Amino acid sequence: MWLTQLAERNRQCFPNRTALVDEHRSVTWAEFHDRTLELARGLAELGVRRGDRVVVLSQDRVEVLESYFAIARLGALFVPLNHSVAAPEAAEMIERVGAVAMLGESELLDRHTDLPSVRIRVSFDKPEFAELGSTSPDVELPEVADTDPVAVLHTSATTGRAKGVTVDAGSFRAIALGWLVQARPTDDIVMVNCCPLYHGSMVVSLTYLAAGATLVLMPGFTPQRALAAVEKHRATHMWLVPQMLRFMFQAKAAESADLSSLREVLYGAAPMPIDVYTDAVGRLGCGFRQVYGMTEVGGPFVTLGPDEHPQPGDVTARIPCGRVIPGMSARAVDKRGVELPTGEIGEIVVRGPGVMQGYWNDPEATREVTLDGWIVTGDLGFLDEDGRIHLVDRSKDVIIRAGQNVYPSEVERVLMTHPAVRDAAVIGVPDDDYGEVPLAHVVADDVTAPELLAFLKDNLAPYKRPRRIEFIDAVPRNPAGKILKKQLRA
Repeated sequence: MWLTQLAERNRQCFPNRTALVDEHRSVTWAEFHDRTLELARGLAELGVRRGDRVVVLSQDRVEVLESYFAIARLGALFVPLNHSVAAPEAAEMIERVGAVAMLGESELLDRHTDLPSVRIRVSFDKPEFAELGSTSPDVELPEVADTDPVAVLHTSATTGRAKGVTVDAGSFRAIALGWLVQARPTDDIVMVNCCPLYHGSMVVSLTYLAAGATLVLMPGFTPQRALAAVEKHRATHMWLVPQMLRFMFQAKAAESADLSSLREVLYGAAPMPIDVYTDAVGRLGCGFRQVYGMTEVGGPFVTLGPDEHPQPGDVTARIPCGRVIPGMSARAVDKRGVELPTGEIGEIVVRGPGVMQGYWNDPEATREVTLDGWIVTGDLGFLDEDGRIHLVDRSKDVIIRAGQNVYPSEVERVLMTHPAVRDAAVIGVPDDDYGEVPLAHVVADDVTAPELLAFLKDNLAPYKRPRRIEFIDAVPRNPAGKILKKQLRA
C-alpha cells in the first residue's frame, strides 16, 4: 500500500534524515516508520479494524501525519476535520461517516463527548498517545491494497455543506508519481507547509514526502511564524496560498528575515495577484510553481513550473495554471459534455487514477459531478495551444447580466490593480432591469467608491462594471484562501 511503501522506502534510503518537524519535536525517517507501525498496532489493540473511520482533529503537528500513516496501515480510513469549524458542524460530519475513533488535541476532542458512534478517544497531548502500541509488538496487521479506501477528505464547503471525498491509496500514488515526474524535485528539499493538513491540499505534502523531503509544520499560519520557520530551518520550498504571501510581506519581520535559502514557492487555491507576484519575485528571487487541484480528483493535478512563469512585467492577465500531470487528463467541455476547441471557454473536467471513489454515502451527489467517467470541477476555463489550462471563474459564480457573462474574478483582478485596494470580492445581486449585476466588496485605504468606479470605467467594459461598491474590513476566506462568497451573499 502506497503510504506504507513510502515510509519503508524512505527509512531504507534516508534513515537519519529529518522527515517531519514542528514547533515541539522532530522525527527522522527511521523514527517515523517505526512509530507509525507501533501506532497502527496500538490502534488495532484498542479495537480499530479494517474499514473503520478514524477522525483526526488537530492543528498541524507531527502526530497528525503519524496518525494518517498508522490508520492507513490498518486498512482503516483517516478522516481529517477542520479544527476551526463550529462544534455542531464537526459533529454532523463525524456522525455522517460513522467514526468509531477520534485522535487529536484534548481541547478539540473535549468539544465532542456525546457522539454515539465514537467509542475510542486518544489525545495527542496525553501520555496515552505516546504509550499507544508500546506493549503490543505482536499484533498482526492486515494486508492493504491500493484499491482499498484510505481516507475521507472533506471539501472546503465554499458553496454549501462539506462533502466527504472517499479516496484510496492508489489515488495518492497516482498523483504523487505524476507530480514528481513533472516537478522533478531533489531529495534535499526542506518545505515549510503553510496549508492545513485536513483537506486535499495535504496531498502536496504527501507528494514531497514521497521524494524524501523534510516537512516543516506549523500550528496554523501567521506571517511571523512562517518567516521564522523558513529562516530557522533554511527551507528550500514553501507551500502556501497567495494571500499568505501578501501577509508575509506586510509583516514587520519580513524586513529582517533571511529568506535566501528559498528555491521555490508553491502556491494554489486562489489566483496569484499580479502585485503580489511582482513583489515576491523582486524580494525572493526564487522560482514559483502554481498548483491547481481539487479534492475530488486527488488533489494537485495541474502545475506551472518556474521556467514557465512569466516575468512580472509580462503579466497582463491571470497566470495560467499549467499543464496536467502525467497519468491524469483534463479538457474543457460545453454543457453537453462535448470537448471544446483550443481557446474556447468551457467547464474543466478531469479523469484518471487519482480521482475519488465517490462522496461518502452520497451516490446522488457523486452522480452530479460525474460525466461519462469524468469529474466535473465546476471551474470555467480553456486550454491554449500548448496544453496549458487557463481558469476564468467558478461556474456557480458567473454573473449573467442581460444575457452577457461577467466573470467575478476578472473584476476582482482589475480592482486589485488599484494601488489603494488590498483585497476584493465580487458577487452577483438581483436587478429588475438586467436580471443580475455585479456588486464589489472591497478592502481599501484612502479611496472612495466614486473614485474606484471611475477607475473601473477605464479598465472594464460597461456590462462588467459593478453597480456599486461596498467597503468591508476583510474579505471572508476559508483556511485555503478561497473566498467565502456564500457569506457575502448572506
